Amino acid sequence: MGAFFDPDEPGLTGPDLLREYVEAQPPQVRQALQRIVPGDLQDELGIADWEWLPNLWNDDGDGILDRVIQEVTDDLALLRQLEEEAVAERNYQRGQHFQRVARTVRGRNLLGFLGSRNVLPKYGFPTDVVELRTNHLPIPQAERIELQRDLRIAISEYAPGGEVVAAKHIWTSGGLNKRPDRDWPTYHYAVCPECGRFHRSATRIEGPCTVCGGHLFGWPRLYGSFIIPEFGFIVRDNPRPSGEARPQRIYSSRVYFAEYAIPTEEGVSTEPSLEDVPTLSSARAQVWQRYSRYGKLALVNPGPLNRGFRVCYTCGFAQPAPGEPTGRRQRTPSAHRNPRTGKPCRGRLYTHHLGHEFITDVLELRFDGVMASTADYELWLSLLYALLEGASEALGIRRGDLDGTLYRYSAGIAPAMVLFDNVPGGAGHVRRIADELRDVFRATWRRVDQCECGEETSCYECLRNFRNQPYHDSLKRGLARDFLGSLLWGAGIAAT
Repeated sequence: MGAFFDPDEPGLTGPDLLREYVEAQPPQVRQALQRIVPGDLQDELGIADWEWLPNLWNDDGDGILDRVIQEVTDDLALLRQLEEEAVAERNYQRGQHFQRVARTVRGRNLLGFLGSRNVLPKYGFPTDVVELRTNHLPIPQAERIELQRDLRIAISEYAPGGEVVAAKHIWTSGGLNKRPDRDWPTYHYAVCPECGRFHRSATRIEGPCTVCGGHLFGWPRLYGSFIIPEFGFIVRDNPRPSGEARPQRIYSSRVYFAEYAIPTEEGVSTEPSLEDVPTLSSARAQVWQRYSRYGKLALVNPGPLNRGFRVCYTCGFAQPAPGEPTGRRQRTPSAHRNPRTGKPCRGRLYTHHLGHEFITDVLELRFDGVMASTADYELWLSLLYALLEGASEALGIRRGDLDGTLYRYSAGIAPAMVLFDNVPGGAGHVRRIADELRDVFRATWRRVDQCECGEETSCYECLRNFRNQPYHDSLKRGLARDFLGSLLWGAGIAAT
């Protein structure tokens, strides 16, 4: 990435050279596109007359590549600023940390990054895959297996202390893979315990919640700093033979909607406009929607009891934290062993959560009116998962490719529902939901109405699944059924 976006030598950057080449409209590029793109899509995409170019970049600066250039430029500029501030304060260790993080950003794989930002096709291409490394162990099994996962899954399954079964053995994660002269990107975050709003910043978060004014640093403790373990993980010690007991996996990750990642030249993220849905609206309830290809989601694994993990920046050793606040450094080095060499390491341990960010297609649904005058958390959470199940059933979308979360704009009113494609880069699923929202709502009502479980609870036939286990006690089938029935009746739609 560094050589492409911010080359060391003066002159044109990679985007400049690419723009110069493509705007010359080389015939071999057009011929290749005409050969690859299906014929019925070529006119819609403007292949023959190069009408697709303004989507990549344009004079207004809102093309896909324009936004990526702005994002990388802003990130590198911020890291340089933080490094200079640390040096001015004579905190040279902190300055070196920001220098290593900048080196990490510059050293990222270019094609993988462009895929994660929708410049290149992402769906089905493994660009965020990390490994649980085993090849440093002197045993035959360690050389024969390859343990790889998408980073969104790995921060749970490969988290320090977690266990994985492979080759009839149980392997225990002992830390994060460390690369010389590079550090993991680190961000500060806080989830408001009162309204659930997600706050994220490259610098320390201070002050109350921006939505409800609540205290961000209370209980439950969902705040601190998270690092992105983009170099993967590493096992500790030799594995033990597997038995009948399930491997230990005590950490779960939660997904939060962060923002619409559409930076402008002023560095401000803009939101697409809301559109009303007249076919579902009535005097008692109004439904609004907006679709975007640039929804930024944050995935955080806070560790057991939200205490995080103690991480050594010297060797990568990590373990579940006993309970100190995240981001705090121990006053004295703690004795531990380098997971790669097995030798003692005296590096200091810092407490962090594990996290990951990705951009994908999102559909935001908002409700207004008398029926939506309640901020009842259980109602909106139940409705969210009911809609995801109904959309999967009505449109034939694999349920694992869809997910959702709630997002607060202000206190005391109904939260927005953010449905998203559960694949970085998006696959167009939520766009289909937006186009066929009426049918989705009808299928959703039938699902929660016909299930035979108690209306004050839920089951795996209506709302529950493996991924939403933390919310099972809050999911009430009857709440979703009654709201959907009233909504459809008010809009004059037969639910059957």
